[in-house]
Amino acid sequence: MPGRLVFIPGFLDNAALWRGVIDRLALPGWESVPVTLHGTGRAEPSRPGATLEAYRDQVLDVLDALDRKSARPVVVVGHSMGAQVAELVAGCRPHSTVGLALITPIPLKGFPLSAEQTAAFDSAARSRDPAGAAAGRKPLLVSDSPDVLDALVRSTLATPPETALEALHAWTSGHPLGSRPSLVTAPTLLITTDDTFASRELVRDAVAARFPHPETAYVPSAGHWPHVEQPAAVAAILTRFVSGITHSDMEAKQ
Repeated sequence: MPGRLVFIPGFLDNAALWRGVIDRLALPGWESVPVTLHGTGRAEPSRPGATLEAYRDQVLDVLDALDRKSARPVVVVGHSMGAQVAELVAGCRPHSTVGLALITPIPLKGFPLSAEQTAAFDSAARSRDPAGAAAGRKPLLVSDSPDVLDALVRSTLATPPETALEALHAWTSGHPLGSRPSLVTAPTLLITTDDTFASRELVRDAVAARFPHPETAYVPSAGHWPHVEQPAAVAAILTRFVSGITHSDMEAKQ
């Protein structure tokens, strides 16, 4: 039986931003499950990684509910902060995870920001007007498509400021497991772009080094949001990756 792909969004993003990729996947029988992460009220968590774990548990709850109807192997896909959450999800479901795909990932150990970066992200998190939201997105975009920018702005404005500030603290602080080799043993794919934030160098040194044999792929003409800027390219990469998961791997997770 084909499995499920669960799609986890990044900071200020939501499930709707995965639609361009999902619509272009060539994976007959596979079920796509895009999720939106919700605020937890843990802007000041009691311990490092607590908020990321709360986001992880939201995704696990979705998968557990689906499994009660029909258990299937899972490929976990995460973007940016969602990559941190995706790794935690996969690490909690070794019995059913057959693949992990991380797109322009933020390292699980976190991403300390400069004072200037902190001010910019804080402003983006609090922004309630389209111009301010656009200003927070444009520096990390390569695409000049108005439709791409509009989709990202709508996602920003749909995120309550308190939720955004909680998420900002979560992904910059990271999780203690990020300082160790990854617990995930399933095939792992790392997708990079011309992003100047989650750069190819950062992904190589702070993400890839934690996995034993990660596969890598590069999406040209894209910045931090390749699944929105170049959805066809990302869909093709994910289709190849998932299609390459062996039948024996799938059967072992049934």
